Amino acid sequence: MESTVPAVEARFAERRAARLRSLITDDLVTAWVRDPDTGNREPMSWILRFLDRRPPSERTTVYEAVPGAEYRLVHPPARRGAPFRVADRRRFTDLDAAREARLRRELHEVFGWGEAPADAVDGPDLPPTEQVLLGYPDRISVAPGEDITFMVSAEGVEEYTTELVRLRHVDDDPEGPGVRVDAVPGAWRGRHRGRAQAIRPGAHIVVTDPGGVTGGAAGFTIAAAVQPTIVTGARQAIVARWGDGPRGYALGLDEEGRLALWLGDGTAEEAARLDDPLDPHLWWGVGASHDPATRQVTLVARPLVTSVNSRLSPIVVDDRPRVARHRIDLEMAPATRGELLFGALTPGEGHYNGKIESPGLWPYPLTREALVTAVDEHEAPLRWWFGPPEGGGNAASLTVPCLGHPGLDGRLVNLPVRGVTGRHFTGRIEHYAVDPRGYGAVHFHDDAVTDADWAPSHELTVPEDLHSGVYALKVTAADGSCERSVPFFVRPPRGRATGDLALLLPTATYLAYSNERGLGYVPLVPPGTAFLEHRYDLGLSMYASHTDGSGVCYASWRRPILTLAPGFDIHLSPFTLANDLYVLDWLTEQGYSFDVITDHDLHAEGVELLRRYRGVLTGAHPEYASEQMLEALEQYADGGGNIGYLGGNGYYWIVSFHPELPHVMELRRGEGGTRSWQARPGEYHHATTGERGGLWVNRNRAPQKLFGVGFSAQGGVPSGHYRLGPDLDDETAKRLVDGVPDVFGDTGLDGGGAAGGEIDRYEPSLGSPPNALVIATSEGIGDGYQFAVEELGGTNPGQGATEHPGVRSDIVYFRTRGGGSVFSAGSIAYSGGLSVNGYDNGVSRLTRNVIEHWLAAHD
Repeated sequence: MESTVPAVEARFAERRAARLRSLITDDLVTAWVRDPDTGNREPMSWILRFLDRRPPSERTTVYEAVPGAEYRLVHPPARRGAPFRVADRRRFTDLDAAREARLRRELHEVFGWGEAPADAVDGPDLPPTEQVLLGYPDRISVAPGEDITFMVSAEGVEEYTTELVRLRHVDDDPEGPGVRVDAVPGAWRGRHRGRAQAIRPGAHIVVTDPGGVTGGAAGFTIAAAVQPTIVTGARQAIVARWGDGPRGYALGLDEEGRLALWLGDGTAEEAARLDDPLDPHLWWGVGASHDPATRQVTLVARPLVTSVNSRLSPIVVDDRPRVARHRIDLEMAPATRGELLFGALTPGEGHYNGKIESPGLWPYPLTREALVTAVDEHEAPLRWWFGPPEGGGNAASLTVPCLGHPGLDGRLVNLPVRGVTGRHFTGRIEHYAVDPRGYGAVHFHDDAVTDADWAPSHELTVPEDLHSGVYALKVTAADGSCERSVPFFVRPPRGRATGDLALLLPTATYLAYSNERGLGYVPLVPPGTAFLEHRYDLGLSMYASHTDGSGVCYASWRRPILTLAPGFDIHLSPFTLANDLYVLDWLTEQGYSFDVITDHDLHAEGVELLRRYRGVLTGAHPEYASEQMLEALEQYADGGGNIGYLGGNGYYWIVSFHPELPHVMELRRGEGGTRSWQARPGEYHHATTGERGGLWVNRNRAPQKLFGVGFSAQGGVPSGHYRLGPDLDDETAKRLVDGVPDVFGDTGLDGGGAAGGEIDRYEPSLGSPPNALVIATSEGIGDGYQFAVEELGGTNPGQGATEHPGVRSDIVYFRTRGGGSVFSAGSIAYSGGLSVNGYDNGVSRLTRNVIEHWLAAHD
């Protein structure tokens, strides 16, 4: 029985809780409040890990009600899109006091330790934000003189103003230079009427049918192979020609997961259903036939399970057909809307979760016997092929052909996932191009968003004299109630450079993290994260899972992305763009001439974009990279170019971009790597390009080969520091470390040090050049950092930083055969160490020495 596993786990948890309770003391709690790093040491680490295994909805978190001033204890949402609920009457003005109250409450609830919280309450819900400004640009990178269009939605805002601002530094940490966001005088200023614009999530396929071929007035039959992944909760349409009134027909699953056919006569609807729900994650042949002359509806569902195509083995599945016949009283009226939909009732409702393969339609009813046969294999007069094209190298097409009527080809909306296994998958061949029959399905999700499809609000031209950099359209409610900055990147004029250096911003990584809500439970929830929890219509990050549990493999720029906004924190600290602005701010402060370019520019233009520069610096976390990006960087270094990889866990995951929708990026997380989800068996190849996804190391392009270092570990605060290497007698090494203290990077804006977040090490066995100089190695990193999972050969203990020598960050430098060089920092937190102490520190000095060495070599 399925209840066995929860019962076993509950019994284990009870025994573990009893053992841990005896270890809890007031001194232990006080030490944790005073120094959160205590949580990385036993026994506190055992206790916190036990708490972290609880479902987020059963926990208590700290909500930042007024940024930096007031904190509340709240319960996380019980389900996706639900509100946070107040859990305590108190309002805290001190964050440490709120954190201690949260911990003591959970220790009492889980272990029975300490006093019961006297101020505990259940509710009310945190109220939703009433005045909201949202927006996105039609392109993320633009050159001076080019046009850019912004889409803006003003919810509860009657009027708003616009202006162009330049972003230099957006972290308000008092250890750094503070927020530096400057208005561009006179640019894009205006006052505008507000209007709200809605997003309609949900992947589906639209077949335009103005002639009414699929209308079904004379009767019809529908059949398809389906693998539903969610079978309860809401009506889900598999095939529908439905309209207002209601009118038309729809075959799908009802709220209890039963196969149903709905018919509408223009004023009312009636449904015929099977008696029992369909089991999820199994392949089924389903069909329905309607005879208007007799008012008879026949429904059939039959399992199509093989040894590899479903979650269960066929030995435990009853494969006998389920058949039902019903008489429908109403007379169906064909839908006036000339669209047949797969995967949705209408474009805005009734979205289906799961796979559909080879839907077919007959413009007449079939007999019961014929329908039972048709749901297994059919040659319907109208049949849509959802698999890859014969002989094609990818499965990226935005259309699906109708084999019986070319004029009824379907168009994909919100990118249902192609290149996925179907009912004929054998498990022997893992590429859709080699076995199209095994990949005849499309996977639909009710929460997919690849284009918000808003009407343009502002069509603007970038000023000709605007210097390359990071900018935003700032929109502010006229009454001051809310504001939003919508970032974009101004590159140099096309075909030339305006600086000696290029700052290559990792826009692929920004997109992967776009609208990330915290990867599960977060002990401190800023207002932006709470807002995102209310607004799943804004789409998901590539760390998230869809409603049905499958990983998000597509992400798009064409929607509001709140995680790029100045001041938005992910995982409780500045991240992605904020970390990269540390570098931009430092370059500006040091007086270097530089241009800003992006991953998207590099993917599109290749090495010619880089060859104009004497050095190229990356951002703090360029984790996601396409093959074109890697090729360009490698060719640049081989041709004499200088690369400064100023980050950690870079060039790790393989991504690609849709050939027809360049604003859409694809990711398939494979069997290895630190991952929040994993692609289903047989679904590791990208639909957009046909290439195998996963880690670059598994395609023998470990980052160590190009950058000298590669991912070693990840963890939280505190970050560590660096100590210079023992063998730096080389003349180049002496120049690079001139003025750098033996121990440096012991302060920083990201975790308190320069070695942290996610870190990389020098490893010759994975391709690190044997001639590279190991300039410095990290120290002071605790066991919150664990060795990279893809390198583990077993589940042995001792994988933390205090026991495993591979859990470290190395700073390396090496020359290439073409006269170029590579300097690698090997830490996300490195950039956060550039500006501390008024930019006078070892991280800043080392980085400056490297750049001066590059520039001197070109003089």
